[in-house]
Amino acid sequence: MLVFLRHPGQLLAVAMLVLQPAGSLEGQCPIPDIPHGQLKPAQNITYGSTATLECDAGYIPMGISYSSMGTSTLRCMANGRWYPRTPACTLGHCPYPPAIDYADRNPQREFPVGTNVIYFCRSGYTLLPDVSPITTCLKNFTWSAIPKLCQKAQCPSPVILHGRELSPGKAKYTFGQQVEFQCDLGYVLRGGERIQCSSDGTWRPPVPYCDKVCGPPPKIANGQHSGLGREQFPYGTEVKYSCAEGLSLIGDESIYCTSDDGVNLTWSGPAPECKVVRCPRPVVQRGRMTPQRFTFPYGAAVWFSCDEGFVLWGGAESRCLADGTWHPPLPTCQPVRCPQPQVPNGRLKSTLDDQVWYPANATVTFECLQGYHFSNNGNASLEDSRTATCLPDGNWTPLPTCKEEGDADVCEEVHYIKTTFECGVPMAEVKTLLEIQKLFLEIKILKVKLGILN
Repeated sequence: MLVFLRHPGQLLAVAMLVLQPAGSLEGQCPIPDIPHGQLKPAQNITYGSTATLECDAGYIPMGISYSSMGTSTLRCMANGRWYPRTPACTLGHCPYPPAIDYADRNPQREFPVGTNVIYFCRSGYTLLPDVSPITTCLKNFTWSAIPKLCQKAQCPSPVILHGRELSPGKAKYTFGQQVEFQCDLGYVLRGGERIQCSSDGTWRPPVPYCDKVCGPPPKIANGQHSGLGREQFPYGTEVKYSCAEGLSLIGDESIYCTSDDGVNLTWSGPAPECKVVRCPRPVVQRGRMTPQRFTFPYGAAVWFSCDEGFVLWGGAESRCLADGTWHPPLPTCQPVRCPQPQVPNGRLKSTLDDQVWYPANATVTFECLQGYHFSNNGNASLEDSRTATCLPDGNWTPLPTCKEEGDADVCEEVHYIKTTFECGVPMAEVKTLLEIQKLFLEIKILKVKLGILN
């Protein structure tokens, strides 16, 4: 028997000789165990007959053309095998998922049944509320329905107290839209004047706010402040005052917009005044004034110094006050005086000179007490008296020195010893010399005590 079989792409002619012994049953193909599918009829499929492979939902015949119902026809061959191949079912795939407006998905090429695909909105768009961005490959090889997913990003309506939008307000704003603000009278805008709805649904920069401001600074007669022409005076604003020519500013030159309670704003203090203030020319007898000037308005400062032989009593600087007086009070120049000089082991020679203070250029005479004499750089002096003069700066010329008699001889010996050391005399000789000098000093001291030294 000649059988024609259709194979993909060609027509096959298969010669099939069926030997059928007398009285025997026709040959049959074995019924395979097919996961996720079954053959119909499920038994007694003889050579040359056909069977239908039915796969479970979500599965398709593997390697065999099938209908939209997921079934395929197979033939039982004379050799006991199935054609075109042993029947089997494999998991089916869905086509590419549908395109969604304003949305993208992760790159993926195969979509077996049960695959979930997640969409995400493009920049400037956001997911619609209560809408899932997931679609699933169903068992019928189609995608689960997905409604409109993305909408243009929306920002909440900006709320600004004590202010308003320059353009008519809206209930909602979408990505890219801009809003400008203006504060009510008595308030100033803190933040950007213009904001824009960004792609994540927030305002950039953040929504500003309206802050309280101080009222106009107080005006003053015969003067003005630096805030002229301004309408708003926010917290921290400083204004400075100035007076018309010839007038003096009495009070603080500037005031600030500040807060006493952390809520309300007010000016830091009262405004100054513009007045005619003149202080009298300062005169200090026997003194000098700097800088030299002819007028002395409020705030003018001068410095004083005294002539030679006089000393300043009081402050060296004085300033003209708002009431036309000098502060501190003007000083005076008093004659320089030297305190009574004191010379150890000496005294003033004349009792008439024995006073507490001495005027400049005064001269006093000294004499040494008994047993002492004047010294000149360590050397004895036979002078009976010495003088000192009171200098214009209140100090004395160098005072004399009275030393005990015999001190000069000791100094000479010490000087000799020092010279000996510097000449490099052997140590043994130095020790002998020192012993001799010690004995010499003891004899000198004894003579002084006995009063026999000439």
